[in-house]
Amino acid sequence: MSRIAVLTPSIPERGPMLAQCLVSVAAQTRPPDVHLIHVDHERIGGAASLNRLLVGAVSASCDWIALLADDDLLLPRHLEVLEAAGAEADIVYPYCRVVGRPGFDPNSPFDAERLQRQNYIPGTVLMRTDLACEIKGWRSNAPNGWEDWDAWKRALAAGARFVCVPEVTWVYRFHGSNDSWRAA
Repeated sequence: MSRIAVLTPSIPERGPMLAQCLVSVAAQTRPPDVHLIHVDHERIGGAASLNRLLVGAVSASCDWIALLADDDLLLPRHLEVLEAAGAEADIVYPYCRVVGRPGFDPNSPFDAERLQRQNYIPGTVLMRTDLACEIKGWRSNAPNGWEDWDAWKRALAAGARFVCVPEVTWVYRFHGSNDSWRAA
């Protein structure tokens, strides 16, 4: 069985949302081997926070990293479903239920050409730890400030295999102060 680390970058203002996020991780039918959290008191940013967490996942000898923002929630079978789909993949992403932004639907099957033009894969993915290390994690100076899209494009260029699971396994919460609200 592979080892999975859930990586959750957070900011101090989101304490109540982080608490809900932690409950959703604890309720997984396939528990993570480790849940690493970085509350960004230093204001180093999301990319730097993820890179710190990636170091922790490597130290914990995890095969996979599951990314989860502090303002989102996992449904109970999220890790179980994604791990099962990961045999032939380097990055696995599922569909989500959107809360707080009527009409917004990011759910879409994988399309490599589209990924070059548009950020349509939300950040809540399961990714091979060695791939994250190979592409050197996340860049703070990513185009348009979209560290996740930049990472997906660099992973694709490195030959990563993407698998979309057309099953809703997490909740994408918009609240007006998350980056996705402004960028999507």
